[in-house]
Amino acid sequence: MKSNIRQRVFRLVLSASVLTFLVLVGVALIGMISIRYTLDERSAELSEYSANYIQQTVTERRKIGLQELATAKAQYIDKELTKQSWDAQYLADAMNLELKTPTTGFLARNLAVANYQPIHSGEAYIFYTPELRERGIDAALAEEINRSCNISSYLIPFGSRYQSYFSSFMVAAKNGYFICVETAFNEELIDFDEEFLTSYDFRTRPWYKIGENASSPVFTDVYNDTEGNPSLACVTPYYDGNGNFAGVISISYGIGEIYKIVLDTAVGSDGFSFILNSKGNVILSAKKEGIFSAQEDAIDLRKSANVDLAQAAQKMTEGETGIVSIKIDDEEYYLAYAPMQASGWSFGTLMSYATVSAPAMAARDKILEQMEDFRSSIGQLFFNMLIGSVIMVALLAVWMFIGSSRVSKKFVEPIQQLSEGVREISGGNLDKKVKIDTGDELEELANSVNNMTDELKNYMANLEKVTAAEERIATELKVATNIQLSALPHDFLEDHSEFEIFATMNAAKEVGGDFYDFYLLDENHLMMTIADVSGKGVPAALFMMQGKTILKNLAMTMQSPDDLAAVMALANNQLCQGNDEMMFITVFIAMLDLKTGKLIYVNGGHNPPMLYRDNEKKFSWLNLEQNCVLGLMDEMDFEQQETQMNHGDIIYLYTDGVTEAMNKNREQYGEARLENCLNATNHQCKLQTLLESVSKSLAEHVQDAEQSDDITMLAVRFV
Repeated sequence: MKSNIRQRVFRLVLSASVLTFLVLVGVALIGMISIRYTLDERSAELSEYSANYIQQTVTERRKIGLQELATAKAQYIDKELTKQSWDAQYLADAMNLELKTPTTGFLARNLAVANYQPIHSGEAYIFYTPELRERGIDAALAEEINRSCNISSYLIPFGSRYQSYFSSFMVAAKNGYFICVETAFNEELIDFDEEFLTSYDFRTRPWYKIGENASSPVFTDVYNDTEGNPSLACVTPYYDGNGNFAGVISISYGIGEIYKIVLDTAVGSDGFSFILNSKGNVILSAKKEGIFSAQEDAIDLRKSANVDLAQAAQKMTEGETGIVSIKIDDEEYYLAYAPMQASGWSFGTLMSYATVSAPAMAARDKILEQMEDFRSSIGQLFFNMLIGSVIMVALLAVWMFIGSSRVSKKFVEPIQQLSEGVREISGGNLDKKVKIDTGDELEELANSVNNMTDELKNYMANLEKVTAAEERIATELKVATNIQLSALPHDFLEDHSEFEIFATMNAAKEVGGDFYDFYLLDENHLMMTIADVSGKGVPAALFMMQGKTILKNLAMTMQSPDDLAAVMALANNQLCQGNDEMMFITVFIAMLDLKTGKLIYVNGGHNPPMLYRDNEKKFSWLNLEQNCVLGLMDEMDFEQQETQMNHGDIIYLYTDGVTEAMNKNREQYGEARLENCLNATNHQCKLQTLLESVSKSLAEHVQDAEQSDDITMLAVRFV
């Protein structure tokens, strides 16, 4: 009897267990498939939303960068052209004043005549048109020519300022003559062909007619000079003593630097830049062919059949700033443009959509890849959950139906919660947190979803932080550069006739460790200092400022010229205090007696200066005692020396950035080249010209090699 009851109970329990198993498996399969479908759908929406957002953000950042690039280049070129227009107006004012001056009391200048004499580069000369030579020069015209020749005292200095270019400074009179200074880079003589000498009449040239009809300095379009170099001219009229038109001032020079800017301002392999004049013509371009190339018969882009291009060209000629989308040869481009006020031109640079969107597409693909990995993880998790569910249902089949129902409900509820959380996240709420405390794979999945949203937010925030940090660092370095430069003296005391002084400093990084200093201790003593701090960059700049301040403060307290060595000793002791980084400074400091020419100096491990003796007409090395550098060891003694400077003598100070400047073959510039360069320069020239000559010689030696050290120079002439 007991056995039969047990069997029926067994069969009943077995039947209930099997039925429960089948029902629960079916319900679980349907629920999991539905949840899997929902998760796939929501994750796909989240992927698309995140990828699009990042793509849009990166694209806008690139467009802003392109606009800033166009504006910066336009401002740089505009600055160069503004200088040229100022020079042209200055020469016009000088001619107006010359022709208004009373006829008595002026000195007539005799200039070389290009029609009959060879003309050197940088030499002022006069040219007569064939019509004037045939007509002859009467007394009134001869007087005008003699007065006009005085303008050569202005033209020659202007020519020396543009000596690195092919340039021409011309005063073209309406009466058939012009006075000119030309500089031909690396050439001794100006080459005039026979046709020019026998038939040239500048009054028929377009530039003359433009200047004749102008009321202020205006620019011609870009043209190729006789050497094939791109050039342009700035022209403006000048007037006689009665206010009548008398002729045209013309300044023309090679614009290789501007052309290089146009060539270099290209973003991506298919990007390029160009300059548009006020007539809508391309006058300078990196393109050699097509509508954006600079040609003599260039079309007016405002009349282009490409509507977008025509509208953009119209805005460019109207002096606007902006960025637009245009299609060229079936390819989409962004065109950023900015005006150049001095010339009325506009600078434009194009970048293809592909170049702009490349980083954005890379970010988009990365997001989609991560989301695909996430979806794969979800699929694998659901598969594992299915296997576990089958095992769990098989074990729970022996339980009663109510217990199985409760277990099923508890199992399904967190999945629904996860689905709702993912749905809200995919809707754009990245701050949503899915909270599931089941202690199993569902909780891990929820944590994965939460981690994914955190990583996505961090990724988007880091994009903005990195960009902001780079901009902040660039701004801080620029401010540091300005602070350092402002600490150096730039007033070269030109109101003092007893001496002439000039100095330059070119840092290898944004900020440097070199410095120069000069100041008057009293009305009879000039103090000069040049120094080089070990290392480069911000640490060197900070130590430089400390050393400069200490040396000047101590020098200002000197009671006697014999205290100069004591100044160095005290400065060394102060720099040694707290110098844990073991930085040091090489210093040369000197004091010139402006009455007697006596030069007292102390050297602290610095390069030997060069002294020009006017009676010997050459530079030679100044005898130095190699005292210790400042900042390494305190309580050091320094030996003071002196020499006599005579009127016309020059002392040239420099840092090792000059002699140790290296080219790509690691060859140093050296002391021999420096000595040869100084002795080859006209010693009667301005000290600024002398230092520029050394800088030019350094550039020819270094060429394209990166500057390895700060370059600082200071020169003083005892007048």
